[in-house]
Amino acid sequence: MKAILLLALGCFAIRAGAASVTNNSSADTSLLEIEPSHNNGGQAFVISGAIQAPPINPKRTRALYRFDFTSLPTNALIQAVVLELTVTKRPGDGLANSAFGLYRMLRPWGEGNKVAVIYPGQGLPATEGEATWSHSFYPTNAWTLPGAAPDVDFVSGQSGYADISFTGPYRFGPTPELVDDVQRWVNDPQSNFGWILICADEGTQFTARHFGSREDPNAHPNLEVEFSVPLQIQFARRLGNQFQLGFTTWPGQTFEVQFRDSLSSGSWQTLTNTGPVTNTAQLVVSDSVAAPQRFYRVVAF
Repeated sequence: MKAILLLALGCFAIRAGAASVTNNSSADTSLLEIEPSHNNGGQAFVISGAIQAPPINPKRTRALYRFDFTSLPTNALIQAVVLELTVTKRPGDGLANSAFGLYRMLRPWGEGNKVAVIYPGQGLPATEGEATWSHSFYPTNAWTLPGAAPDVDFVSGQSGYADISFTGPYRFGPTPELVDDVQRWVNDPQSNFGWILICADEGTQFTARHFGSREDPNAHPNLEVEFSVPLQIQFARRLGNQFQLGFTTWPGQTFEVQFRDSLSSGSWQTLTNTGPVTNTAQLVVSDSVAAPQRFYRVVAF
């Protein structure tokens, strides 16, 4: 994607290039129908799908994820989003494959910190403020329906999905819906309640899978976000026999300042380049004033 801005004072053309970040989740936990008042927010995994419960009736599990976007510029334009989740365990007594969908959450929830040892898939009794099958914040804020309800607690339309079978990484996206979700959260951080991961076949036992959580150093979630930033010139001025051009750099991008003496003809020549930069900063580029006129542009890659 290219954004072009023309300025007076010679004329400056700015083209914005794409950058990307990959983040672990900032919070994740499971909702466990088998233990509706339990939390497992500190486990190295989350669970989604149907588990077998005595005698043979399946019990549902759902996973919640939230990501932090404060490292992105507040004016970032989201181009592509992919969520990579790693299945770390599948049922040992049986196996049923299913699609899993991501749905944007409409209300906040508490991750919690419970870690169960004897029955790790069932969590531990929740304490105040933790998400459970029955509550978004135990014990005062109940879900509309146990396990969260579509169109009230989460959007009923999928943002992304993947067909899950064996262990290993699976990629959700890229989809326009995931882009819309992240753009919404960048524009309005207060609306960022993350996604819920729901198995499409919750009525069939053995569809449940363990997915690495943020506590798993080898299999944590990875959210890949590709974005661009509208380049902005802070100033363009002449000081004595020097022309100065100041603009903001963004992490992950390479910048090249180019010039030519005619706006409509001739090849653009490189004045200077820098990057890829690691920090947001203001870069000032100088050029000797020699020709009667000169045109500049900043290109970001």
